Amino acid sequence: MKQLVVLLLIMLIVPFAAISQKNYSKTLLTIDQDNYSLGEFMYVFNKNNGNANGNSVIEKKSVNDYLDLYVNFRLKVKEAEDRGMDTGTVFKRELDGYRQQLAKPYLTDKSIDDVILKEAYERLMWDVRASHILISVPKDVSDNDSIAKAAYNQLIDIRKKVIAGEDFAIMAKKYSDDPSAKDQAANRNRGAVKGNGGDLGYFTAFYMVYPFESAAYNTKVGEVSMPIRTQFGYHIIKVYDKIPELGKIEVKHINVKPKGLDEASEAKAKSKIEEIAAEINSGAKTFEEAAEQYSDDRGSASKGGLLPAFEVSRMVPEFISAISKLKNDEVSVPVKTQYGWHLIKLVRTIKTPDYDSYLPTLKSKVSRDSRSNRSKEAAINKFKNEFSFKEYPKNLEKFYAVIDSSIYSNKWKAEKAKSFTKTLFKLGKTKYTQQDFAVYVEKHQVMKHKGTFRYFTDKLYTQWVEKSVISYKDSQLEEQYPEFKMLVQEYHDGILLFAISDAEIWGKAIKDTAGLQEFYEANKDNYMWKERVEATIYKCGNDSIAQQVKKYLSEGVNSDSLASIVNHKSALSLQYETSKYEEGSNDIIDQVKHEVGVSNVVKEGKTYFVVDISNIIDATNKSLDESRGLITADYQNELEKKWIAKLKTDHKFVIHTEVLEGEISE
Repeated sequence: MKQLVVLLLIMLIVPFAAISQKNYSKTLLTIDQDNYSLGEFMYVFNKNNGNANGNSVIEKKSVNDYLDLYVNFRLKVKEAEDRGMDTGTVFKRELDGYRQQLAKPYLTDKSIDDVILKEAYERLMWDVRASHILISVPKDVSDNDSIAKAAYNQLIDIRKKVIAGEDFAIMAKKYSDDPSAKDQAANRNRGAVKGNGGDLGYFTAFYMVYPFESAAYNTKVGEVSMPIRTQFGYHIIKVYDKIPELGKIEVKHINVKPKGLDEASEAKAKSKIEEIAAEINSGAKTFEEAAEQYSDDRGSASKGGLLPAFEVSRMVPEFISAISKLKNDEVSVPVKTQYGWHLIKLVRTIKTPDYDSYLPTLKSKVSRDSRSNRSKEAAINKFKNEFSFKEYPKNLEKFYAVIDSSIYSNKWKAEKAKSFTKTLFKLGKTKYTQQDFAVYVEKHQVMKHKGTFRYFTDKLYTQWVEKSVISYKDSQLEEQYPEFKMLVQEYHDGILLFAISDAEIWGKAIKDTAGLQEFYEANKDNYMWKERVEATIYKCGNDSIAQQVKKYLSEGVNSDSLASIVNHKSALSLQYETSKYEEGSNDIIDQVKHEVGVSNVVKEGKTYFVVDISNIIDATNKSLDESRGLITADYQNELEKKWIAKLKTDHKFVIHTEVLEGEISE
């Protein structure tokens, strides 16, 4: 039954058009001292009668019929409130759970979701080649800490030098904290490694942390970004190239590796790759034949040079740059990489599907990426503007003085800031003070990494502001959105309706066995069996078996013995069931005469039946157990009628029918 109440509530969740279009503030119903407006009634009436927009003609009869139901509903809820059912912990917890679910769409900015998805898709349409210089800063250091400011300013100086003409790669090798940027000497585990000078090669959306990705895509080719912060520290980024997406790439290549590190070895390798290219271009050999004969990459040589499919981020940038200039089946000019010289033949590229087809995958990727936080951030900024958010940074600066090392062991107390009472920010007419923040800090001082006092304070302050903004918006929903207020009220009323109906009707009918028995005795003539036959129906595989069954039955062979005889070759030859049958309950029984004895053979489709009637049972009362479900439902209806009559006696109610004039037609 509770499922029914919940279903009714779900059915009520439709656009709130009826009330917003007209002024329905007049009182339609008064119960004791409580008034219920015409708007509340019309809102529920329109939705439950398929007129959610309130545009159709409303007939007087349908309104009056529904008005009776509405009065009964309101009396039940009023009784539940009078009994204090809306004050219990269980009720409050359940209603709060529903309200939280209803509030979610109002506490986010869904409009930004499409922006995020389309931004990600548009970036997937391009591959970017970029270099960076990293100055590391620990995660638990605030932007306004001295170490962070120093890193930022250092990168500003480096950026100025690069813009003035300094080589970015040389500056990366000199200053970057990314180990791959610098040359690394040989050790016992590996040979010498040449640094990449900060070159990250080509990449596309989702391959870098979101702030880095955004800076790379927002920086023009040939330019250097301003410093941006990620979880690794501060970066400046130089963008070298931006090409239409290659997607998944399949190529064949021929690789010639220099035999040494000297210039002569390099020259010989270059000469060899040029000779191979000439043979292919002249038609003396196919690309695949040349790969098998000449390539130093023996893993792919035996496959005609075919490499496993890869994405741009998985291959050195010179290789990707050459591929971007090729058409399918076209062969590149000789290309030099850190692995030697190459000829590359493009087999195919597999592009990202169109937006609509790719959308489910895109949503999944976004949900696992930090860019998904933009929806929350956009909502918070929107609510800040909506409620005239005003901040007082100087008062936060003074708060740092009371944060000490006790915060690292979760022992900091709000009383240390008892003299701090100035406002940190305002929302609407509400002020949030230093003392409020102190209480929040005491409750949330959990440290996973020991950062500076300032970092920890800033982190908690940001959390507090965000939660406060969301909480403030949440507190205004009923006032701002009439449809939300009505939905919450519906859940409130629905929960109470279920609770009191269960106590007075549903649960009572099940638990009150004496009352149910008494109701049955008083009304048992309403629950009657028609004349019935007690019979066995034999289902036969064919007419021959049916005739055999009829013969054995006439000789007095019982069902079990009969089945053993007939089914000696196949268990499918004969099946049977014995029961009591009322007229209309079984098609086969309805086709034979209702008299004791064996019937003629009845054919139904391709199946043959024989019926053996053993007894005719006269019409009689059903027992309580035989019709408990129907009797219980009728008893519940009886309980409800008596309860409603009592409610109408116990409560003073007035229906102001005159306020309906003009809303309905005759």
